[in-house]
Amino acid sequence: MKKSFVCIVGVLDNPASTNVSMASSFIKLGLQVLPVNYRTMIAKLGISFFNSYLINLINRYQPALVIFSKCNGIDPALVAECSKVSKTWLFNMDPRATIEKCPEVIDHAKNSHFSSCTGSDIVEWFESFGVKNCYHLIQGTDQDVFKPVEPVEEFKADISFIGTATEERVKMLKSLAEMGIAVKAYGMGFTDKEVVNSDFAKVCSSSKFMLSMNTYNNVHKGYFSNRLVRYLSCGVCTFHYDTTGTLEEFFKDGKDIFYFGDISGLKHLLEMDNETACRAALSGRDKVLNNYTWDHIIRHMLKIVQG
Repeated sequence: MKKSFVCIVGVLDNPASTNVSMASSFIKLGLQVLPVNYRTMIAKLGISFFNSYLINLINRYQPALVIFSKCNGIDPALVAECSKVSKTWLFNMDPRATIEKCPEVIDHAKNSHFSSCTGSDIVEWFESFGVKNCYHLIQGTDQDVFKPVEPVEEFKADISFIGTATEERVKMLKSLAEMGIAVKAYGMGFTDKEVVNSDFAKVCSSSKFMLSMNTYNNVHKGYFSNRLVRYLSCGVCTFHYDTTGTLEEFFKDGKDIFYFGDISGLKHLLEMDNETACRAALSGRDKVLNNYTWDHIIRHMLKIVQG
């Protein structure tokens, strides 16, 4: 790119945020990152200060690209102003139900040069509002953080889940526990212990299998959270709940991952022998490292921006 600065308007003051990994990949490519922690700044200094700060920053450095990471709650006109100076990209990682509660994000996409969503049908939904240059782009994994590590006794389990408790997830895990399967779950509503970064990797490496369930299942096409690619990059055999049949493009059933559609299907998978599980774990990790790290995602974004 002609200019060496990239500005990320998101959450970079929380180690668990995907924006941190995104920034790290830009830095690896020799670009300088200008972090703008919009939520913290607005909470502490107010929206007016944030607006002035961002405009002054963009005018001063004229970054080659400004990424707005969803940025719900900010004025779409601010995105339009930034687009007069730099190329802009609205990165939406959330499902439709979330964006319906903050429709300004769609206006951000309209006012940006480029945008992306993590579900192919969410891209189509954005386009129905007149959004141009919208791409299906998943969140990657940070291979330097989410990787195989030494197992830890306290995290050992037959199958583990990481994420916020939902009725569907709780029901699934309860059914497994009632079958006598050693189940552990980490996240809001499950335990007081939060597992991020190195602890996330320890849970994966200490579990025989990992359970992957989206917040909204069987709704979106080609959609999954970054939790799935993180599981796989940690080198653990993963079971993903999906009846849409649209994820084969990314991960092959029975080779990289195993899909299931109900509790009986999941129970059957848990009877898998170690050799089959290990083979899938290695294949899934290779697939992610060769295609779906943040380094790959960022290179793809830059290629689009450069035309």
